[in-house]
Amino acid sequence: MEHTEFVKKYKAGEITVLVDKNKAGDSVLSPLADKHNKPAHIFWTWFGIILTIPLPIVLFIFSDWPYALGSFVLGLMVSSASRKSAGEFVLQNMVGEKDFYLYVLLHGGAVLADKGGKPLKDRTKF
Repeated sequence: MEHTEFVKKYKAGEITVLVDKNKAGDSVLSPLADKHNKPAHIFWTWFGIILTIPLPIVLFIFSDWPYALGSFVLGLMVSSASRKSAGEFVLQNMVGEKDFYLYVLLHGGAVLADKGGKPLKDRTKF
């Protein structure tokens, strides 16, 4: 499906885009992605990692365990939100940039689907 047709049908609500959350971060960091989204994605991803792994260990050793547990839970929440926002960045960039749209589809970062969520087998027809 050509990019202009994709944008028209997506905005009309005729198709949906199923973004692979595991590949969304890689797509955001690709050379074709919008450069304004990269710093935010990198910051929040690393912030979530720090809150989830090293900080709870340090807090458990030098402080009370509830602080370590709180840091761990907060880190999981930040990491989850980071993955969700990466998926939104991918969708936003797919609509706005033809080269990025082709890159994501080629690398399996997203699948085009009909309204019901059933993946389109032939991307040129419905």
